[in-house]
Amino acid sequence: MRIRPAVLAACALCLAAHTAKAQDIDLQERFDPLGPDVRTAELAGGKTVGYIDVGPKDGPAVLFIGGAGTSVYIFAVTEFMRSLREQLGLRFVSVERDGFGLTDVTPDWTYDDYAGEVREVLATLGVERFSIAAISGGGPYAAAVASAMPDRVRSIHLMAALSEFDPERPDTMTRCTKPVEERTQALAAYAARPDAWWDLGPNAPTDHIPGWHTQAANDGARTFSMNGVGGDTRGLIAEYERFCRLKVADLSEVEAPVFIYQGSDDTAVRPVHADFWQAHFPNVAKRRDYPGEGHTVQYRHWDQVLIDMAGMDDRIVACEGGRSVLVPEAEIEARTADGASLGICAWQEVDAAIGK
Repeated sequence: MRIRPAVLAACALCLAAHTAKAQDIDLQERFDPLGPDVRTAELAGGKTVGYIDVGPKDGPAVLFIGGAGTSVYIFAVTEFMRSLREQLGLRFVSVERDGFGLTDVTPDWTYDDYAGEVREVLATLGVERFSIAAISGGGPYAAAVASAMPDRVRSIHLMAALSEFDPERPDTMTRCTKPVEERTQALAAYAARPDAWWDLGPNAPTDHIPGWHTQAANDGARTFSMNGVGGDTRGLIAEYERFCRLKVADLSEVEAPVFIYQGSDDTAVRPVHADFWQAHFPNVAKRRDYPGEGHTVQYRHWDQVLIDMAGMDDRIVACEGGRSVLVPEAEIEARTADGASLGICAWQEVDAAIGK
């Protein structure tokens, strides 16, 4: 086949254009992280636990405790705000709970046992002072750690956080009012289909974060199948039995400032739990209530949580005039009345999509 000169000339111009673009590329110097690197530690008693350690080793440390039925990999679902986390220089450590992911199952394991295991891992990592960030079912574990090491805790951040079951208030956790056999069957179904565990309702804000539900389902697979036992329900069943029968730790000696984040329409962890924490912690610095929001405030307002953890809790993350800004808290009501919205500007499109 004979190629005409005009075609050759056009191809040469095309190659030159691509070569010019190639010269402008600023090649990256390091690998981009694919997600938190899950490692294991052997504790003094011989137990193996999974943990993650993300961020600069000299940055302010945060103990991250995910919700019920999650491994430490669940931290990945917060990484849609990785740029802000890195800019703030925060270091996140998470210690896996009993029977999940890479962590061994221990009979009769308690919240206090978790606090002891956290203490060992933090010692291995050289972490002395730290904040605590707990989501949903992580609440009672956060209380145990804070109670065990009150002098080491910088601040506590409870996001839609469960407290304890009150038999006189069945709505505190309706699952606990059902027969044990029924509870066990329901949890076994979740372990077999972890994607169902993350059904946060129709058109949830998290539906609009690219890859969010995939990462959540990936964590479900790790949580229940990582140790070679597919659909292992032992850790999940034991966790919910703890929720139903154990009281949270004594918090009277915890002086660290506490930040509470709660959606008014949350039916998974009702506002009564936020009321509990407010009544039991001696030093509640801020309670951030979000009208009309459900069990997604921990993700919808993760940007604000990061700012609070970085010690800038007198500022509110907002979108104003098409720019993401930090607004003095005293001004936020007036500025939202003038058109500003809560959260970085990426949330404006999400809010519009969910009809908020």
